[in-house]
Amino acid sequence: MSKDLFDVERLYRARTTGELIDEYDRVATGYDRALLDEHAWCAPEILAGVAAWLLPRDSRILDAACGTGLVGDGLRRLGFAALHGLDLSPGMLAVARQKGCYEGTTLAALGDRLPFADHAFDAFCVCGAFTPRHAPAESLDELVRITRPGGYGIFTLRADDPAPGFDARIAALADAGRWTLLHVGTDFQSLPKAEPHVRNRIHVYRIA
Repeated sequence: MSKDLFDVERLYRARTTGELIDEYDRVATGYDRALLDEHAWCAPEILAGVAAWLLPRDSRILDAACGTGLVGDGLRRLGFAALHGLDLSPGMLAVARQKGCYEGTTLAALGDRLPFADHAFDAFCVCGAFTPRHAPAESLDELVRITRPGGYGIFTLRADDPAPGFDARIAALADAGRWTLLHVGTDFQSLPKAEPHVRNRIHVYRIA
């Protein structure tokens, strides 16, 4: 896929949620090829490995902002089955459903009220969505709400270009006794072929 069709910077420049959805819908069918082959996007594999290190294989996991299911596919290959995918893009969810890695999928945006009961999941994962002009820091409150006490939040954050509000929101949740920090990994090049300046870290929190 040529850069004029898929360009990470176009996603970062989206001015509204509608523009972001339109751009993800536009690139959905070629997203995996571009991200994996042309950009060497490695964060989903790393995040899935961290989840496998922490969680029993029968854990109920919400893959939030799941996109085309790259994390879900990795989790399935590692033995997880009780997976649910959530994304704001109908086009991306359509591709994810074709992979058969999720028991169910939900069309919804992080930052809105999520259509799940309190403590519905054993863990949530977010890979790549906590980045500029994407999911807001307030998304964390809902993700913590729907995760059971003793469960886990596993997510990536940009190290090179931090999205606004996350440090403060993470600290506020800790100060309120809603979670505790387990691990922050070292930063790594998450798109080494095409966007080598983009660096991410894996964060792991235990829900209180």
